[in-house]
Amino acid sequence: MLLRKQDAGIFIGSVLWLLLSCGFSFGVESDINCLKSIKASLEDTLGYLNSSWDFNNNTEGFICNFLGVECWHPHESKVLNLKLSDLGLKGSFPQGVANCTSLTGLDLSSNQLNGPLPTDIDEIIMFITSLDLSSNSFTGQIPMKLSNCGSLNVLKLDNNKFSGTIPPEFGQLRRIKAFSVANNQLSGPVPNFNTTYITADSFANNPGLCGKPLEVCRSAAKKSSIVKVLNSYNVAIAAAAGFGFGFPFSFCFFLPRAPSVRYLVVFARRFKS
Repeated sequence: MLLRKQDAGIFIGSVLWLLLSCGFSFGVESDINCLKSIKASLEDTLGYLNSSWDFNNNTEGFICNFLGVECWHPHESKVLNLKLSDLGLKGSFPQGVANCTSLTGLDLSSNQLNGPLPTDIDEIIMFITSLDLSSNSFTGQIPMKLSNCGSLNVLKLDNNKFSGTIPPEFGQLRRIKAFSVANNQLSGPVPNFNTTYITADSFANNPGLCGKPLEVCRSAAKKSSIVKVLNSYNVAIAAAAGFGFGFPFSFCFFLPRAPSVRYLVVFARRFKS
């Protein structure tokens, strides 16, 4: 039996409402699980999270009242920013952040976090525009895949223990406005950001770093010197070749034209005798 238009409209509306409700609930549940995972993975030495992050409350948007949590809307449990700076947190980078699917800002600065950053960090903080991990004890190399986070405006990794090179792919971060890796153990050439926002202060106290806006890298300077020497050598060779070819030509040119053959014969006989 065919449904009447009114009944069909009610049915379609109910299905759409159900789909939207499921999607909304999933989003809320995902963000709640995100915060639960972060709390479980970090050592809360000062008790800030333990006293504020109470998951026993089931009212809509309850996580938006947590310390350091900013939501897109105060009555919707979708996390916009996490500002967990200077809370005495210990542990490694909290990979549970990946469950905060609408997160745009993450600030974990001035804590006691350590260890390497995840190599797939771009999949964990896919839509981040601001990442501040400064003043911790992170080690290892800076993940190259951070360059895939094309929305980044702010990237602060200073005052850690990062080593190795800065991925040259960071030059692809076209939206970057603030960048700092000062006070680490980095070496090698710095990326070409093509922006005036990033100055030498962004790379301070990394004795192994070089390149604009720092001092020219030795390898580049050495290569430049070699090129200059080769250019000078080529000029000298060209001049010598020109002189060698020009001398006999000039000699022949300035001899008297009419008696030239006779003069050469007489000269040859005298030389022979």
